Amino acid sequence: MTYRYVEHAGARIAYRVSGSGPALVLLKNNRRPPDYPVSDFLAERFRVFQLHPIGFGASDRPDVYDFGSIGEQVLAVLDHEGVDRLGVWGFSQTACMAAMVARSTDRAAALAMGGVVPIGMPTDGEMRRMEREPRLPRPALEFWRAYRAYDWHHELRCYPGRRVAYLGTADPAIRRFRRLRPVLEGIGVAYLEFEGLNHSTCGLGDAAGDGRRPDSPCQARVAQEVVVRIGGGAAA
Repeated sequence: MTYRYVEHAGARIAYRVSGSGPALVLLKNNRRPPDYPVSDFLAERFRVFQLHPIGFGASDRPDVYDFGSIGEQVLAVLDHEGVDRLGVWGFSQTACMAAMVARSTDRAAALAMGGVVPIGMPTDGEMRRMEREPRLPRPALEFWRAYRAYDWHHELRCYPGRRVAYLGTADPAIRRFRRLRPVLEGIGVAYLEFEGLNHSTCGLGDAAGDGRRPDSPCQARVAQEVVVRIGGGAAA
């Protein structure tokens, strides 16, 4: 499976497509692996778009760009492919990218956010550290600035589609996530914890920091539970 490309505002968006059925966009911020391993499982039920926003992964990396325009980028790809409705899914940073997509269009029927505390992050302290970090790529910094410009309690409360947020119980952020549970459930976000999984094993299948891949049974377990929550939300 090769990359397809769509140009948007002078830069190319790279993406890969597999499967058939309702459209499900998986956002990627790196080249490796070329495909999320969990995409094979999802492609049995969905038409899966693995999409790299501009500035990330295999897409163009211009010096100057609106790196917060991810919703427009996703719609450019789907318009090119003749797709109307979609579900959107991300993990860690790409979970926040997925939220940016969902808030930007009424065509997004479902949102899955994994590996992240969706409200109240990055904190002021985390943002200050990113601002001072010379090794942080500009697209990442500009994206986080764009993400923090929104009130995510309000955005998630107003979003009309299916919503799910999840984390592994061995993830370092689990305490913050649990404190947020009544808030999330109070605004209609389905809350999931996965016992014993950490930030890597609860993910979509990227290599961990030591180069090892998460176990496939863990990915399938997470994907099955999340699909139950969003499966009826995506539409062709």
